[in-house]
Amino acid sequence: MNRKLLAGFGVILLAGVLFLLVLKSYTVEIVHLVVVNAVVQKAPDGYDQAKIEKVFNDALVRADQGGSRDRYLVELQEVFRSLEKRQYLEPEEMDGLLAQLNMKE
Repeated sequence: MNRKLLAGFGVILLAGVLFLLVLKSYTVEIVHLVVVNAVVQKAPDGYDQAKIEKVFNDALVRADQGGSRDRYLVELQEVFRSLEKRQYLEPEEMDGLLAQLNMKE
């Protein structure tokens, strides 16, 4: 193989590794956005979307400040799993979910 080809492979490999590192550092934010969108979609008609986003965003800020990003990621995964087989949430279920996120520190 010639040097240009090896250098090209090296650049591509380095770019791939950097891309994976960036994705790894933003895992919580990506999962957070996916879960918030899923909750908004399954929210009862007329439920305040801004309230949902605020509760989740506050929970993310608390996780960042408290150094509990891994625990918050697990909570997001649990919320997402609980939504998988549901078409819609009842208002009481939505209130309970948001209250649960508000209470965790």
